[in-house]
Amino acid sequence: MGLSRSLRLFAELSWPALRDQAGRQGLALLAIVLGVALGFAVHVLNSTALAEFSSAATSLQGQPDVVLRSEAALGLPEALLANLAADPQVQWASPRLDGQALAHDVQGQAFGLRLVGWDLLQGASLHPDLLPQDRAADTLPASPLAGLDPQIISLNPAAQQRLGGQAHTLSLRVAQADTGQAQSHTFKIGPSHRAAGSPLAVLDIAAAQLVLGKLGRLDRIDVRLAAGVDAAQWAAAQRWPAGVSAAPPLDEGSRLSEMTRAYRVNLSLLSLMALFTGSFLVFAVMSLSVAQRLPQWALLGVLGMTGAERARLVLLEAALLGGLGSVLGLALGWGVAQWALQALGANLGLGHLSAGMSVTQLPWAAAGLFGGLGLALSLLSAALPALTVRRLPAAQVLKGLGSGSGPSTPPWLGPLLLLLGLGLALLPPPPKTWPLAGVPLAAYAAMLCMLLGGIATVPTALRAGLALLRGWPGAKQQALVLLVEQRARDQAGEASRALAGVLVSLSLSVAMLVMVGSFRDSLTQWLNQMLPADLYLRSSLQVQQGSASLSAPLPPAFLAALQSSSVVRAFEPQRSDEVQMGGQRFALLAKKVDEAQLPLAQALATAETPSGQTPIYISEALRDSLQLQTGDSVAMRLRSELPPLQGFVRGVWRDYARQSGAVLMPLSDYQAWTQDQRINEVKVWLAPGQSSAQAQQALRALAAQPDDLELADSQELREVSMKIFDRSFAVTVWLQAVTLAIGVFGIAASQSAQVLARRREFGLLLHLGLTRAGVLRLLAAESALLCSVGCLAGLGLGLGLSAVLIWVVNPQSFHWSMDMSLPWPRLGVLLLTVFAAGVLSALLAARQAASKAAVQSVKEDW
Repeated sequence: MGLSRSLRLFAELSWPALRDQAGRQGLALLAIVLGVALGFAVHVLNSTALAEFSSAATSLQGQPDVVLRSEAALGLPEALLANLAADPQVQWASPRLDGQALAHDVQGQAFGLRLVGWDLLQGASLHPDLLPQDRAADTLPASPLAGLDPQIISLNPAAQQRLGGQAHTLSLRVAQADTGQAQSHTFKIGPSHRAAGSPLAVLDIAAAQLVLGKLGRLDRIDVRLAAGVDAAQWAAAQRWPAGVSAAPPLDEGSRLSEMTRAYRVNLSLLSLMALFTGSFLVFAVMSLSVAQRLPQWALLGVLGMTGAERARLVLLEAALLGGLGSVLGLALGWGVAQWALQALGANLGLGHLSAGMSVTQLPWAAAGLFGGLGLALSLLSAALPALTVRRLPAAQVLKGLGSGSGPSTPPWLGPLLLLLGLGLALLPPPPKTWPLAGVPLAAYAAMLCMLLGGIATVPTALRAGLALLRGWPGAKQQALVLLVEQRARDQAGEASRALAGVLVSLSLSVAMLVMVGSFRDSLTQWLNQMLPADLYLRSSLQVQQGSASLSAPLPPAFLAALQSSSVVRAFEPQRSDEVQMGGQRFALLAKKVDEAQLPLAQALATAETPSGQTPIYISEALRDSLQLQTGDSVAMRLRSELPPLQGFVRGVWRDYARQSGAVLMPLSDYQAWTQDQRINEVKVWLAPGQSSAQAQQALRALAAQPDDLELADSQELREVSMKIFDRSFAVTVWLQAVTLAIGVFGIAASQSAQVLARRREFGLLLHLGLTRAGVLRLLAAESALLCSVGCLAGLGLGLGLSAVLIWVVNPQSFHWSMDMSLPWPRLGVLLLTVFAAGVLSALLAARQAASKAAVQSVKEDW
């Protein structure tokens, strides 16, 4: 009966009021729609991208029980396959080779093509997606043994699309793993296969061994065991050759999920920022609605409606806004996600993820979560207005004696929350054994405490502003100043609620503006230090070295020609590789090291490098992953045929290019360790008078094939890096703009609510002789004081939040440190925009409040 009565009263009383206030209610509805849409769209994009990558990885990984790999440069010995075939516990043993080739698309542009060599007879049951299919019927072709022909190559849909789908032959440029020399090969294009992901070509393993320069060698062997055989026990019982590992297949989807977890969590929280800020706009609109209908609520109370029923009507109004806004937000978010999947590739700055994805099924669980979140925040935002209506002194309001003051917060709560936020920000990151390792939960909790503490501290800040106002010469003799002072002192609690939305949106906007600006400035400085040369070149081809895919060595003849070229003033060789440290693999950079030019994140070790050890410089990600510090020693392994090397951590440097960690060492030490004089990257300083375009053309002419080289000048690399940075943070900028807009609407609605609720007060002032212009000046002074406090508090709180983002969240999430830089011009524009919006909205509302209707409202009490 209670619900039925509430719905009837809602239809008779609340619905007409909602129609009369459609404009303001539309603002609250828009805030919920945008908040839910942004959060849901980001979730759909991230989950779809991860699912796409996982699907592509699974189609290549197949369904083996155990995968055998080797740390040796040329992989596994082929004789190991015969031993596995003779094992009665092995049902299938499928050999495989991996490599990279250079091909040309239908426009003649070079592109990378992944090569997989396999045995169709042994691997068909383990890798069904690699089987050649009939293009029209998606079934086995008329000649299913075409995959055994060494002259036939099978392409996946991505590769077919690059070639236009009409080519019958394909020329490939491949670097051989044993010598590094590039050779050209031509294949007939046979039936395609359905492996997902980037362009991929499959060929018979015998042809792959010849093409890749791995005769008698394999990169991996996928093993399917007989029924009932335990994979772990079987692998442990075998005697594998040195450097051979036997383990279950890697879950590439889970690995990428862990790598990108921090990015996705940060982006998801940022997308929910708009919904969090929108809840304050809902609060402002509901407060305005309650303030305008106070006499109606009081009359209903006198006529017998209980406080609980009045509060229930307010909550039903909020539920209608939240429910409708959530439904519309989910629809908009779904549409935005579909558009982004087609237009942007859904990677949102994650370079690991491919483009061209689509999603056809609505994730109902996520839709329910975000829809429920929008509804819950709407109800929470209406809780305080509902409580005000519930405790409304009906008789007092009907007599025009006010509605009583709302609940106030104790003055000690704000500082306590701010101190709690500071303490949480100083906590260490969660241990690696935790499910959410890499996500700075304490830092997020610290930011929430700081936001709530900032809101709770507004009354104290407002009183401090009053103290400054009283100190102005002649302020005590001005009636307007006295009225402003009295109003601000008595209604400090209402001020904190009015400023809550703009304080949150402004502080978060300041924090993101400072963090992104600091990151951009630090990245610019890092690029200047890491790119001192004019040109950078490397081979376009790649070779497989154990489990690592590396840039192919540059031919000695090319290097000799480069040294004697008239366009080159000087050049500096370097070598990139992969190294194993602490059971993990990291990128290895070997080049001439100038400690003065390194972007150090930690001071150099004070001790000299011990005898028998090699100085190395580790990135921040590697430092955090292995818990190393300067002065520590660590064992390094490159490949099984090489002895381990003892490295001495000489320094820690910033590396914005690799989130997974990297180690830097002198090239001479690398060459002494590996006895390998080959290089695969070169830094070039041009001779005086040489332009970059002319030099690149001249250097390409020195190569056997022009497409074998990748060249870029330092300015081009800087521009590309900054474009990637801006694209990665483009979503952040838009989310920040939406949140700030919602916050500005929130302060406008709050100011309107306060002004309209004081209509009788203004009428009384007009009766007492204050002019209409005087009332407007009074409102302007009050609003200026309130917005000034809000802007200064938002600036201070935003700077505190930016410090948490820069010095806590980024190092714990991405293992990147940066220097804080304050973009004062942008911050000034931001503060002036919010200040002007607050003052103008108050003045516009005051024009109505100070009209003749305000004078007439006083007569209602007679």
